[in-house]
Amino acid sequence: MKFSTKKTLVAAIALTAMAGPFAASSAFADDGEPSPWLVRVRMLDVQTQQGNDAGHLGATAIGADSIKVANRTQPEIDVSYFITHNISAELVASYPLSHQVQLNGNYIGGFQELPPILNLQYHFDGMGNFVPYVGAGVMYLRTMNVSLLGGAVGLQQNNWGEDVQLGADYKLDSHWLLNADIKKTWVNVGLDNSTGGTILQLHPDPYILGVGVGYRF
Repeated sequence: MKFSTKKTLVAAIALTAMAGPFAASSAFADDGEPSPWLVRVRMLDVQTQQGNDAGHLGATAIGADSIKVANRTQPEIDVSYFITHNISAELVASYPLSHQVQLNGNYIGGFQELPPILNLQYHFDGMGNFVPYVGAGVMYLRTMNVSLLGGAVGLQQNNWGEDVQLGADYKLDSHWLLNADIKKTWVNVGLDNSTGGTILQLHPDPYILGVGVGYRF
């Protein structure tokens, strides 16, 4: 997906969410449902894939799929706004994730990343308290505090990707719910040399597994 396409998708989701209050205010009032706002807290298991292009760092060859970004487990918070009874926009936020990096099984350093995700979701009904949903959208991955090979290489700071999502809520009452969620993301991150030239592309493409609780206001 080209950068301009990603920006268009972000704008489309954002505009849909911004238009939501005009439709949602009357819809939720008529249905007698809770407010359109839903907040979840989840524990995430970020499972990265071992993937990269082949390249060279000086005279040293770097083989394809020889770089591994370590998995990570940590909490996150996300906020959803229900535009209609079935359609919502979800923003996933987290504090920076720290990752260790290996090359051919050897530790070469680490970095932090901030990966907000914006999704448009469809929630299915007719199953009682069990409410499955699907979603798709974009992720923005910002790298920071990069320390790899003693500073010989760095990572591109601003990176865009996309994701698809499958999850389910289980309503405990009119406000509280349990949640399980899986996202598959695709994102490329450039590995740069000390002069800023790109050596190769990393393809961490993580699966993000989450379980937690939510509250519908």
